[in-house]
Amino acid sequence: MARELMRTDDGDDLVAGPAPLSPKEELFCRAWGSVESETFGKAAASARVAGYSEPYHQAAWRLRRRPRIIARLKEYEEMAAADLGRVMSNIERTRILAEEKGDHATALRAAELQGRRLGAFFERSVLTLDVPAQHEYDAVLAVEASRIARLLIEEAGAAGLGAAPPETERKQLNPGQKEAGT
Repeated sequence: MARELMRTDDGDDLVAGPAPLSPKEELFCRAWGSVESETFGKAAASARVAGYSEPYHQAAWRLRRRPRIIARLKEYEEMAAADLGRVMSNIERTRILAEEKGDHATALRAAELQGRRLGAFFERSVLTLDVPAQHEYDAVLAVEASRIARLLIEEAGAAGLGAAPPETERKQLNPGQKEAGT
């Protein structure tokens, strides 16, 4: 890794730290690490925005292993944490002022935002499936089983494996009526 050298007035060399980032590297870091960026936290998209060639995920992987990139991304992380701290302070200040003025809706909303940040709440979703009732399923299953059995019997008869049994019709019974012989 290249380092810049600085000379003191008496001629001694001082190492000034890692070389500065290239414009593309800085753009990558800004795209990935800045909260305002559309590609915040998305390494491959940030590599694309910075002008690296495809495959972007590989370029991002290589970039994120460079010590000076790691250091710059840490700076962005610290700035984001400071921004978040300011936002949370503003929310707390708003909550306190709202309570003092008796604006319970605003105070409650501020408290909710604080709770969300702390992970106290989670979104619940209801999944509704259109599942047929069991009796509908049983009826469809019976019809399909009969159809398949009929096809198998017909194929067996056509293949000469035996005569197909005669078709028998079941007599429709009225509710409560018993079949003869049972």
